[in-house]
Amino acid sequence: MTDFAQHARIIAQAHGHNPGKPVLGAPPVFLFEPHQPEQCSWTPTILLDIGAVWDRKRAAIECMAGQEHLWEYYTRVALQRGAQAARNSDRVVTHGEGYEAVFPHVVGELPA
Repeated sequence: MTDFAQHARIIAQAHGHNPGKPVLGAPPVFLFEPHQPEQCSWTPTILLDIGAVWDRKRAAIECMAGQEHLWEYYTRVALQRGAQAARNSDRVVTHGEGYEAVFPHVVGELPA
């Protein structure tokens, strides 16, 4: 699936791919955290504060019938990513998610 998304992004920004049509640009592509990140060289480059929606996410996780053993696992991951986000910012973060950016971000200035 990652290859499909990356290929679509390449085509969306390819000048001359579809002559006469505007180039759509290059949207960011993020990889969500896999179940066992340490086994696939996945590294979070973005930490997202999900504290405001954690209760809804936990309720959604609890809909995974037959996978009750993962409910607490995903809760621990969210708490860990929240702690990492708080340590790496000036925010109070309780629950977080990690993502890995596939492509570099283009910015006009560095954040303060």
